[in-house]
Amino acid sequence: MDVSPQEFRDVQTLVRTLCGLILTDDKTYLVRTRLESVVQAHKCATFAEYLGRLQQSNANAMRDELVEALTTGETSFNRDGHLFEEFRQRMLPAIAETIRRRREALYPAPVARIWSAGCSTGQEPYSLAMAIHDFITSNPKSGLRVEHLPILATDVSARSLNTAKVGRYTERELDRGIPPEQRQKYFHREHEFWVVNDELKHSIDFRRMNFVEPVNHLGPFEVIFCRNVLIYFDAATRQRLCTQFHSLLAPGGLLVLGAAESLYGLNTPFVSEAIGGTTVYRKLGGIL
Repeated sequence: MDVSPQEFRDVQTLVRTLCGLILTDDKTYLVRTRLESVVQAHKCATFAEYLGRLQQSNANAMRDELVEALTTGETSFNRDGHLFEEFRQRMLPAIAETIRRRREALYPAPVARIWSAGCSTGQEPYSLAMAIHDFITSNPKSGLRVEHLPILATDVSARSLNTAKVGRYTERELDRGIPPEQRQKYFHREHEFWVVNDELKHSIDFRRMNFVEPVNHLGPFEVIFCRNVLIYFDAATRQRLCTQFHSLLAPGGLLVLGAAESLYGLNTPFVSEAIGGTTVYRKLGGIL
């Protein structure tokens, strides 16, 4: 499939408008390979014909399909395993203390919400949910219950979210990050797939969200995981999102980015600190 330089620029502009994704000039091959089957499925003779149909007013489904094809990313269970270990060993005890103090202060809803932003096909929020269940099981005196730690999981891709909600994964996907004890405890076999148990599914609220839209109605959160997402946006969008993340966090709350990401060059009130081998960004105040 041929994609001319102008057609590639048209895709860059359209995708940026639809979801904020920045396609750098070296991504022509990605556009060609990701969209070739889509163009064929719509029986378009050329890429130009496909672009023309995308511009029609009744092409919302096609535009969603375009975003789906170009935003599906790499993910795995317990990705960057040290992070989930720090979540269990350091973050969750601090959150348990926060909830205890809120309960003593007679808060009407003594909970600590966690957001997995850009959750893809669900491996990150399920990994967080498993860590929470493991912590509660290992620390019965903490006073924590699963309902104290609700997880919001969002993504721009409806297809990825459908996969996440179903929670059905292949043997290979589990092999990439799930230790035997978690497989036995939190999954069950259905034919050739492994399916997440309902107790884990019930602790996660999956929602579709596009980062070109405001997110400041969602908080408050104790921890926001937004890993390997900001790298796909321009500086202005990163600035806007991180400003909104700061406003959504409770005092003392944490923003966790991907290993290759940072807030360098952005103007935010966050303070960076190391938690074990992980760099996080803290909103000042509170006790987390």
